[in-house]
Amino acid sequence: MTKNIWKPLRLVMIAGAAGTVLVACGKGGGGNDVFMPPPPPPPAPAPANFEDQFGAGFAAAFGKVITDDPNPVAAGDVIDIDKTADPVDVPDPS
Repeated sequence: MTKNIWKPLRLVMIAGAAGTVLVACGKGGGGNDVFMPPPPPPPAPAPANFEDQFGAGFAAAFGKVITDDPNPVAAGDVIDIDKTADPVDVPDPS
């Protein structure tokens, strides 16, 4: 009778050991299936100088040295003040 118990018990122990090995080697339960998002891209490099961050042509128009010749005045650079505009009354806060 003892001989009949050891054979099934041995098969159960072998199957249990094989299952343990397969679970340990596989992705069957280690928590390794967690999604990791990719890192964000690096920020854009800063402009070479302060004037370049205001747009194209700003450094060329305003980055002159004191000894440079001034820009010629063109029509539309200086506008007349409209003295006929209606004044706006300021409300009394009291």
